[in-house]
Amino acid sequence: MKDKFFQLAISTDRPVNDLVVGFLSDVGAEGFIEEESGLKCYFAESRWKPDYRVDVTRFLGHLKDEGRIGKFAVEVSEMMNQDWNMKWEESIVPIEVTENIAIRPSWKEYNGSAKIVIEIDPKMSFGTGHHETTRMMVRLLEKYIRGGEKILDVGTGTGVLAIAAAKLGAALCIAVDRDEWSIENSLENIRKNGVSDRISLSRGEVASVADEDFDMVLANLNRNTLLYIEPELRKRCKKGGLLLLAGILTLDEKGVEDSYSKSGFNVLETLHEAEWSALALKK
Repeated sequence: MKDKFFQLAISTDRPVNDLVVGFLSDVGAEGFIEEESGLKCYFAESRWKPDYRVDVTRFLGHLKDEGRIGKFAVEVSEMMNQDWNMKWEESIVPIEVTENIAIRPSWKEYNGSAKIVIEIDPKMSFGTGHHETTRMMVRLLEKYIRGGEKILDVGTGTGVLAIAAAKLGAALCIAVDRDEWSIENSLENIRKNGVSDRISLSRGEVASVADEDFDMVLANLNRNTLLYIEPELRKRCKKGGLLLLAGILTLDEKGVEDSYSKSGFNVLETLHEAEWSALALKK
């Protein structure tokens, strides 16, 4: 067991946690705890470099220059493995996303009335249902899945959306992610929920998916990625199919909506929670 971790505490005056997670995941962060005012990121001692504080400060400076945030602060501290594991686990509790769907961490019981209970062991990252983007995507899935659909989940993370789709009646869900930790975590969660027969999991980008006739495509990512992979998502969503997007800050909503509208998608509805938006589009 790793004995020491470095904690990088980042506070911002506007929500940009998804952007920071994406940036720090690429440089070796192993866990995140999301808080109302920001994010706490954890690095094993063997992976920590003092330059990471400089790098993330520069990254936040760019976000400030772009007008995404105003004020921010970055602090570094050390803590023992047991201390931060305990703190993280205590912060994750079962949550009812809708009247019918609840998500619980594997180490806590759920005693509510939801008929569909998704068990997730998130390995100290997102996908527990506590983030607004995950909740909105699950609500859209519940509304639009009729049963028997073929679904593509791009950037599956913990696998929570693919699992939700399967439990709601999708016939097949192909889930992809480029990160090895995500594939390992998703596989474990898929098995826990007994839906291995309806979810196909693979490591890679959306461009690696050969099929092009999906009834529904899911992408809970971020603005820049959603704009970049728009041609690939459009290619894989069949005519009359649905595209569900999240990870979009409300201030970026119109730009994303305009881009997809120009490529042939019609907006069915938009959900909002806190500073986040989710879009349901039809091709």
